[in-house]
Amino acid sequence: MGAIAQIRAMRGSMSNHERRIADYILANIEGVRSLSSKNLADQVGVSQSSVVKFSQKLGFRGYTDLKLSLTEALARTSLLPKAIHGDIAVDDQLGTVAQKLIARKTVSLNETLAVNREALLLESVNLLAEADRIVLAGVGASSLVAKDFAFKLMKLGKSVLAESDTHVQVANAATLGKGDLVFAISESGLTREVIRVAETGLKRGAEVVSLTRFSRNPLVDIARVNLYCVADEAGARSSSILARTAQHMVTDLLFILVSQRDERAKDLFERSREAVEVLRR
Repeated sequence: MGAIAQIRAMRGSMSNHERRIADYILANIEGVRSLSSKNLADQVGVSQSSVVKFSQKLGFRGYTDLKLSLTEALARTSLLPKAIHGDIAVDDQLGTVAQKLIARKTVSLNETLAVNREALLLESVNLLAEADRIVLAGVGASSLVAKDFAFKLMKLGKSVLAESDTHVQVANAATLGKGDLVFAISESGLTREVIRVAETGLKRGAEVVSLTRFSRNPLVDIARVNLYCVADEAGARSSSILARTAQHMVTDLLFILVSQRDERAKDLFERSREAVEVLRR
């Protein structure tokens, strides 16, 4: 998991001292790699122990491991295509807006992939593949992602419930049991209705997978498996554009991985194509 992606994703849930360290690192990534923990502490105006604790909060053994991860992240970034960066301004021309949007989406997708551990992605695939019934929970933009994911899973013959009405989502979750799954999508992890669906499914013996921003939140505490999306919406200007992009990437990746392990997938997809083709003639 890349240090740069982790810092950006967790910044919103950090304390003031931690945020100062995070902002300094993000603004001086190249220079930080040559600083000791004491040097960095002096630059930021915090204690050396604060720098060490900051590193450990990110999941590293210490500051040295954090610096190593920063070096690896920079190496990966250098391989990405160059694009126009910066916030989208009201007077930007169409071409500039498009390039900035592409750049922000590219960053969001790469950082989302970086913060999701392979083991947890594969565990989610196992739960989706083996579940008898699946309830997909989401509100607003997340409900659109849930509905799209449901359509894809249905093509594999999965029994999936993805209703936009949150009362129906909770009612469906109440009918679940052992061997079933709740896949709960909430960018913030704070959406009351989605939390209620997850709690209801868990109470009935179902497993819970969450897809939220990279932070500690109530939905993360409920789920057995936590997946994350990274989206800096401030620069995209509106409508959860980056969050939806990141969420779709995770759900599409899971769908492809579930399809890979299903021997019936090719035949089922062909049946769907043939059935729809009749309507096009």
